[in-house]
Amino acid sequence: EGKVKGKREKGVSVTCSNGSWMSSFLGIFGSGDPLKVSVTDCLHQYFGLEELEDKYMCDRCQGLQEGTKKVSLLRLPEVMTLHIKRFRFDTFMGQILQGTKISEHVHFPLQELDMGPFTQNVEGHVSEHVTGHALYDLLAVVEHRGGLQGGHYVAYVRSALDGGWYEYDDTRVEPVSEDHVLGLEGYMLFYRLRPDAAKIAERERVAQIIHDYKPEADGDEALHISRLWLLRFQNIQKPGPIDHSAFICPHSKIHVTDDQRQGKLIAIPPSLWHELVSKYGGGPKLCTPIQCGQCLREEAELNRRRDHEHHIVHQSDKTYVEPGGTWFIIDKHWLASWLAFVNEEAQGTVPGPITNERLLEDDALTIKPNLERGVDYRGVNKEVWRIFHGIYGGGPVIERQRLDIYANPPPARSRTRLARSVSPETVDT
Repeated sequence: EGKVKGKREKGVSVTCSNGSWMSSFLGIFGSGDPLKVSVTDCLHQYFGLEELEDKYMCDRCQGLQEGTKKVSLLRLPEVMTLHIKRFRFDTFMGQILQGTKISEHVHFPLQELDMGPFTQNVEGHVSEHVTGHALYDLLAVVEHRGGLQGGHYVAYVRSALDGGWYEYDDTRVEPVSEDHVLGLEGYMLFYRLRPDAAKIAERERVAQIIHDYKPEADGDEALHISRLWLLRFQNIQKPGPIDHSAFICPHSKIHVTDDQRQGKLIAIPPSLWHELVSKYGGGPKLCTPIQCGQCLREEAELNRRRDHEHHIVHQSDKTYVEPGGTWFIIDKHWLASWLAFVNEEAQGTVPGPITNERLLEDDALTIKPNLERGVDYRGVNKEVWRIFHGIYGGGPVIERQRLDIYANPPPARSRTRLARSVSPETVDT
């Protein structure tokens, strides 16, 4: 069989079928029993030879020949998602006539789904990126309950802690048996590539070294490694280089806070660090947690600013306005971002300018319809508005006689005097 000219995609081979009597049935696989269909049957059908409608020029015989194409795996993914086609839509002349849900049971293995046969191209060659076995174990199943017009999705996941299976139905979580999982009407299947014996042994040895390590007793100056990278190491065949970029500050220095050290880093012996970094690369090396002096000064200044803004707004904020006073409408989303910024626990980022334009139509004048107080906007008094606008700017000013965005604005003369009084210079920040 000679290769033919034409457009080719990765993982797709087109071959001339001239003289190949096997091409007519190589793509037909099945269990032999129409009532029993397995996911392997589906995979054979998907990866099998497909006859092409157009003829292609054969490089060998220089003639137009019937062609076939074949899809194969160039790389084995760490986690493989199989989506079973459960919904069918019949069409005629471009119009959908009817749709049906395919509810037949498709058997799927819990362990050792072999993807090896699907890594070979039409000549039987395997990609250089595929090494070792190609066995997959089931991680999770998504089942669709219901019909074409509506339904409900339920997830079934195998726990990495006890190896058992659990049903996740919204907020309800219950253990289920393997037989229950095997009887599901699978819609999406999630498989993970099984590690080889050497990888399992490496993971167990590293885990044991970390568990037994006591830097105080060993007299070592402990090094630290990212817990996130270790999680990748324990679950992914190729975890990639050790990534400590999260601990590099904007000043290109190592900056590790106490919270990061306790929650995101773990101490390991120097010998293990050198072993892992020599094999996987990455870094940088984290010795005794270091904090950037400039970052500490900026954080202290930011905390002082948080306290100051919270204090002056709290002093001026009221649930009412004085007789003859007016309310200033403020975007609820922007106010939420400011509250997160000054909150001692949340310590959100510094908000940008006030975003009252979110409450207006594209003409920047007309109030959007159906806005709700407390959901889309809030009201503040003149002093609080002066503080916010003086520090953050933005706007535009939306001033009302009542705490209602659709109420009448105050007289133009009052709005003009207030607009002149609102400026950053008048606010003690």
